[in-house]
Amino acid sequence: MTTMQESFILKNYNQLICRLSDLVGIIPSYINCFGQKIEIPLETKVKILNLMGFNTEKEELKKNIEYFETYPWLNVLEPVYVTEESSIFIYLSEYEDNFKIDIYPFEELSTTAESLSIRGSLKNCLKIEKKLVKNRYLIKYKLIFPKLPIGYYKLRLQLKNLQKECFLIICPKRCFTKKIRKWGVHLNLWSLRGFEREGDFSHLLKAAKWIKNHDGFISINPLHFRNPLFDGASPYSATSRIFNIPLFVSTCPVTEKNQAFFEYDYVWQQKMKLLKSKFEECIKKKNKEWKRFLKYKETLPLVLQKELKYFSLFCFLREKLGPDWRTWHKDFRFPEEEKLEKIYEENRKEILFYEYLQWLTNKDIKKVSSLLCIDISFGSTKSSYDVWINQNLYALDAEYGAPPDEFNPKGQKWGFPPIIPFELKNRGYLPFIKILRANMTTEIVRVDHALGLFRAFWIPDNFLPCQGAYVKQPWQDLLKILCLESKVNKTEVIAEDLGTSEDWMKEELTKRGMYSWKVFYFEKEGESMKSYRAYPKNALCSITTHDLPTLKGFWIGKDIELKKRFSIFDENQTEKAFKERQRQKENIIKVLKEENLILSEEENLEELLFAIIKFLSLTKCRYILFYLEDLLLLEDQQNLPGTTTEYPNWQIKLPVEIEEILRSGPFKRLIFILKETARLRN
Repeated sequence: MTTMQESFILKNYNQLICRLSDLVGIIPSYINCFGQKIEIPLETKVKILNLMGFNTEKEELKKNIEYFETYPWLNVLEPVYVTEESSIFIYLSEYEDNFKIDIYPFEELSTTAESLSIRGSLKNCLKIEKKLVKNRYLIKYKLIFPKLPIGYYKLRLQLKNLQKECFLIICPKRCFTKKIRKWGVHLNLWSLRGFEREGDFSHLLKAAKWIKNHDGFISINPLHFRNPLFDGASPYSATSRIFNIPLFVSTCPVTEKNQAFFEYDYVWQQKMKLLKSKFEECIKKKNKEWKRFLKYKETLPLVLQKELKYFSLFCFLREKLGPDWRTWHKDFRFPEEEKLEKIYEENRKEILFYEYLQWLTNKDIKKVSSLLCIDISFGSTKSSYDVWINQNLYALDAEYGAPPDEFNPKGQKWGFPPIIPFELKNRGYLPFIKILRANMTTEIVRVDHALGLFRAFWIPDNFLPCQGAYVKQPWQDLLKILCLESKVNKTEVIAEDLGTSEDWMKEELTKRGMYSWKVFYFEKEGESMKSYRAYPKNALCSITTHDLPTLKGFWIGKDIELKKRFSIFDENQTEKAFKERQRQKENIIKVLKEENLILSEEENLEELLFAIIKFLSLTKCRYILFYLEDLLLLEDQQNLPGTTTEYPNWQIKLPVEIEEILRSGPFKRLIFILKETARLRN
């Protein structure tokens, strides 16, 4: 039997856990896709606090609560200010007076503005708030400085007996936008065929010439680095989100072996063998190519030059010590700069090979960058370079995922360790900035799972997805930085905002000039499909995505059959899904008839496809994207979420060569519709 005193102590402890959870961003409840409110149990909160590095003993809880409640008052400056204004808040006692502030460009990120030096008195600064902190009064001042160009700066504050330094990031209010209407085609590099070689950038270049002549763009999946022998096929399971996979470089083509599936292990091994021979020849001759490679290294932003060196060293160590750095000897497990420099000098030639691969890949990307929409994935794997080089930034015994929903009743685990939000801020958001800077080399970027910039779903190891919790992200800062990188690089941003969210999140993305993603299957008003007139202007629309069924697969219920086969759905869920699918099909036919895009209810799939294409072309959406699998009326989708080896994810090739597809009747009909709806100039 619990005594009153024990009950009070337990209640007090629970309150401490809940208070610290609130302070570090663990959201106490969420509304799931079925409209149910899910309360986060104390056990989950305790586990996530532990994963963030907190001791959950009572006295330690009190200390950490006190720290976060008084942050940043006791620190004078915050570690980083991300602002659209020419002002910051500083925290000082009322007895401080004269100060000096120096603001100078953070040249490692290529900001080249003039430095700024300000002398002043706190008496002339605006007092915002007064607070008693640890038995002394502190004042929050608003410090205004002359307007600076957007970019990255360091700020140094000097008082009589104190000097503090932090990052200052000046951001625009909106992303870069061109405000033109465009259409595009999504291509999976591994699926492309032609020239008797495995899919690579040569196929993409061929398609690019044709699509450029018709004012289109090309969308591709992430090119993030991974070694398929170690990391599998998924382009979303990154070993590095800063550097690119050399598997698809057009140099050193690999002869096609399998016409139905892309065999990653075979292609990787053949490609690496050929590229190593090319590298050996290049380094031996020290020819023009070698000089261009060295120039590429020198022209990278300074923060990426060092990153390239250490990433290449990591790839070298993986080959020697195994794919997972967590199993390496302690001398290599924890990256220390002095040790890394020593390893680099002792193994320079072998490590240079991996730097050389990045140059070759970037060369190919540059050839089509003005036509390209490239994807930035949401996370990096636990065995990745990104995690190895930033170990204290990640909660290594948890992973990102999603709670149960109607598509995945068991929920999802994605295999990416979560980033600890306050640790990211303490690092001035540099790891996030580097990812954006490295990827914004194209006309457009698509930010995968953009809603994760607001909140991310954490699932501790050995917990089920239904036992996870959302953790708040420093979303205002992250969105401002995204706008800054977009402006600096003149790259438009498509924010993939599909999934369960609160309406205000999508509104925040849109008001910053990021394009929403509208999938035809999901655009409903109540039970009915939306009219094309209801689609918003600042959006990309498509029939499907890489995680959803093709139109033919959707129509015949192939995805539902697969989910039943692989035990994602049970019998009841399968029956319910087929009934719901029938209603969806009826509603699709209904809206197409109402818009006079089809004349009868006869289910001719080709006519239905082009009716939907015309429907989307008539929307106000700035961007419209088509998938080759739909145009060819294929039934197999590229990825089936909830499966790994059960389904050939990311491996299925197109049944015909790319040139034949571009000359085909369906493509000609697509172009006709785009002209007819004024999406394309005549």
